Amino acid sequence: MEEDSTDAMDYGYTSGTIQPQPICEQEEAKQFLTYYISPLFFILFCVSVLGNSVILIILVRKEKFNSVTNIFFLNLIVSDLLFSTTLPFIAIDHSHNWIFGKVFCKMHVAAFQIGFQSFVIFITLITIDQYFTIVHSWSTTSRSRVKCAVYISCSAWLLSMLFSIPDISIYAVVNNDYGAAVCKAHFSVEEQTYWWLILGHYKHFVLFYICPLAFIIICYVGIGVKLAKCHIRKKSRVLKVISFIAVIFFLCWTPYNVLMFLMFKKHIDLFAHCNSPLQYVFHICQAVVYIHCCMNPFLYALLGTKFRRHFNCTFKRFGSKSMSQQQDLSLKTSMINGL
Repeated sequence: MEEDSTDAMDYGYTSGTIQPQPICEQEEAKQFLTYYISPLFFILFCVSVLGNSVILIILVRKEKFNSVTNIFFLNLIVSDLLFSTTLPFIAIDHSHNWIFGKVFCKMHVAAFQIGFQSFVIFITLITIDQYFTIVHSWSTTSRSRVKCAVYISCSAWLLSMLFSIPDISIYAVVNNDYGAAVCKAHFSVEEQTYWWLILGHYKHFVLFYICPLAFIIICYVGIGVKLAKCHIRKKSRVLKVISFIAVIFFLCWTPYNVLMFLMFKKHIDLFAHCNSPLQYVFHICQAVVYIHCCMNPFLYALLGTKFRRHFNCTFKRFGSKSMSQQQDLSLKTSMINGL
């Protein structure tokens, strides 16, 4: 007797990987994804990788990792880059279905989950660090605290990997009703699907949305009260940067999380009807999620005075080197022509 199998996407399950697949031919929705969403994802990928790579280079070359804040910021940028690597795969998947095979399917899910979960953890850690620095006057440069920050960072990555294992294990490349290969969550029995639906939903919504949001709000309330009591009007640059990053992150993720929460509670199947308007809302919310990847470099550039100084210094040096090389080349050329 052949074992029954159930595809989780037919139940509207995403477990945070935002990779649902249609159960009917949806030509209009497919065209929307191909001509609008896929190009947008490629643009976001290029901007995010370029911007975050520049920040990473400047941070490694110019900053000393002798403070808790710098260590957490470094890990935050790496999380952003890892999360961004999933964009080309999703863009191509929207246009041509899944063409990368089983191994890349699991690698794609791993990059998404680890990148997203580690980003949430580090944005929360930086906020907590700022809270203790401002409210309780903790030193961020003491050797013991820096060492502790390194251990915490390693633990955060390990925790992100552990939370990703269930999603990685259940994702596989399967053929849909029309014979097209798709990378999606796949279960052996329906009862197992039900429990994975509950665990996946609450892991994503509670652990990596509600709890971090609550921690960040509590920390900023405490910081605001402290600044008001001490009559300090000027906020630190780090506090401004991290507050904007946190606000943009939660603004980008809120529409998607609200939609998925309503789908889960109301048992709404987005793909029960072909070309449903809710499908377009879902894909737009999915696109908004990734915007925060490319916004962070602009926040560093706009709000970070020290970053702008390092940026100008680094690229002036590169510019002067290239100019001197051009002058040497032109001198050699003129000497050869003179001969």
